[in-house]
Amino acid sequence: MIENPYNLISEILEGISNRRIQDVIRRRFGLVNGQTQTLQEIGEQYGITRERVRQIEENGLDYLSGLEIQSKIKPVQQQIHDYLKEHGELRREEKVFDDLVCLCFPKSQLEQMRQKGDINLDLCRSSLNLVLTLADPFVKIAEDDYFHSLWTIDKDSIKKAKKTVDSAIKYFEKQPKVLKENELPEVIKKIFPGISDKAILSYIDASKAINQNSFGDFGLAHWPEISPRGVKDKAYLVFKKENRPLHFSEVTELINKSLPQNKPAYVQTVHNELIKDPRFVLIGRGIYALSEWGYNPGTVVEVIKQVLKEKGPLLKEEILKNVLAKRLIKENTVLINLQNRKFFKRLEDGRFSIA
Repeated sequence: MIENPYNLISEILEGISNRRIQDVIRRRFGLVNGQTQTLQEIGEQYGITRERVRQIEENGLDYLSGLEIQSKIKPVQQQIHDYLKEHGELRREEKVFDDLVCLCFPKSQLEQMRQKGDINLDLCRSSLNLVLTLADPFVKIAEDDYFHSLWTIDKDSIKKAKKTVDSAIKYFEKQPKVLKENELPEVIKKIFPGISDKAILSYIDASKAINQNSFGDFGLAHWPEISPRGVKDKAYLVFKKENRPLHFSEVTELINKSLPQNKPAYVQTVHNELIKDPRFVLIGRGIYALSEWGYNPGTVVEVIKQVLKEKGPLLKEEILKNVLAKRLIKENTVLINLQNRKFFKRLEDGRFSIA
């Protein structure tokens, strides 16, 4: 646990005798209602220029950078410093605030506050932002094409992060399959043995090239298993996670449960999309599987033909075993189709072949 910085910052701001400076700082850092305001918005409220608001803000930050104020916020700054040090001296901005806010409130209280949209969570984030802004060890790095916006206590950590991310990208390009959260650090440490698991995951999280999906798997951001864009990709991700054939209604239920979105997926839509996509194979009444699992599309007759093409003439029992491994259907369905003399013939030794 760390002390809620909002209480500390509020007390410090009350010590600013100039009420306009105090108010500008509050508004610029979201300490009024959790929402930051632009120079333009504040200027319009006071009837002054953007430049004048900037000067007022600068005066306020100069005051807050004084030794007396710094001594008051030093304990909080030290806790933030230790947190960043633990995560490889660099952390994505969003995660910095999320993680540190969690340390400001008891776990039992935190979930209730989130569900209610408690403004105190936003005020805590805003206060942490001000504390970070006031201290020299903390440097904010703006978002670019490679990284999300982040905070660091050592700019050299950005070079370490880039090398780490580059090595992970190369691995995923050679081995195009997702990795679990406990697997990714092991891969990286074979290349950079001195980096901690927390540092590796922090570097990866800050990157834009690698993402983590809703099931906790890591991979390249453009992979459909990582960033599913439509119903078909989401269905594919569900199949990969469940690793078993599913009825299209169950697929719909799992999409809505595990991959929430603005609009829910509908049963008929999912069914229609599965039929059209070659990644999925209908293997029973409404039951689908992934083609990459060895299932082939087609009617029962076509499946029997494929089995006989691959293995040659087979006994009835052998045909049943092979076909039922590819289709969730009744044995009698296979036997009826096998009697179709237009497609199959029975040999003298009791085996069946293609007619």
